[in-house]
Amino acid sequence: MMNFIKNLISEIKTRLLKNKMPACIDEIDERDFGAKAIAGSPTKADLVDIDFQNIDPEWIDQLDTDFCVGAGKAYFKEATEKKKMSFAGAFAMGCKAKGYVPNWGISILAVMKGAASFGVPEEDKWKYKIWTPLSPNTSGRNYFANWRNMPQDVLDNAAEHKDASYFRIEYPYGWDIFDTFRAYLYKFKDKQAVIQTGVDEHNVTLIGQETQDGELKLKSIDSYGGQSINYRIGKAINGYRYFSRSEANQLFNGYMAFDIPRALAELLVEYNGKAIKTKDNAKCYLVKDGKKHYLAEEKIAWSNNCLLDEPYNVYEITKEDLSRIPDGEPAKFEDGKYYPIVRRIIEKYKIT
Repeated sequence: MMNFIKNLISEIKTRLLKNKMPACIDEIDERDFGAKAIAGSPTKADLVDIDFQNIDPEWIDQLDTDFCVGAGKAYFKEATEKKKMSFAGAFAMGCKAKGYVPNWGISILAVMKGAASFGVPEEDKWKYKIWTPLSPNTSGRNYFANWRNMPQDVLDNAAEHKDASYFRIEYPYGWDIFDTFRAYLYKFKDKQAVIQTGVDEHNVTLIGQETQDGELKLKSIDSYGGQSINYRIGKAINGYRYFSRSEANQLFNGYMAFDIPRALAELLVEYNGKAIKTKDNAKCYLVKDGKKHYLAEEKIAWSNNCLLDEPYNVYEITKEDLSRIPDGEPAKFEDGKYYPIVRRIIEKYKIT
């Protein structure tokens, strides 16, 4: 009886404090893959002044939970899997990645790790039920947040829907959060990219940009069904929330997920900006913007800051790893960072 009363009190508190309790923690892991090494930084050409929206999923209502980060992941998974995915399951897998179920709230990073390691189950496999005294042990936040409660068929279903890799957004020099986020969204709009980030200890899922009241703003989809609450002004905005430049610059670290195998992602990060070759072949390649670019001559490698500082700094990799990295356009001598220096060397020593 006492446990029932405690659970009831906890449930009442949760209902009363809904949307006001911390549910999204900002976290960074220095081992994260950076998006720049994988796909290249966005350019000014990606900063467009047009309205666009990368996904249009069915609204999710997180109900009486702190599962907002799970909802953000479920939005992304629905776009890529073409199925409605479980926001509760995404949250639970984030907890599994941490190794325990926190009392309230996890980070976007944890949800990213969970989806990459364990996947996300479909909605009908792990459908959230509000806590009820009639079934206190199989309903509510604490039950659905705990992956240990998932039957094996749910775990197997989740494993079929893993993210290949996730990446933390990196900011080009001199760019603010607002421009960086909207440029990445536009750069990858054909891949239905979204950005999971947060504000006011709450996850928001950026899906595009739209002009509101004559001002271009970032557009996000929220996780309160048909309402989106702007805590600062207490305004509900029909399921979407918009961020001006000043508001966007207060957002958390942003994360994206791409369908890039982890083995490839690790190679791209490890050798980004470096020259690579196989042991039995003299051909060198520059790894840049997620691709390998053929270096026709050693002097091209010099001009790309691969060999100038350390003349023998060409990294040997296996044929298998080399084949994993997609081909890009051949590197151009004039594109190198040290082209003026190399040109003087070539002219001085009459190198051909």
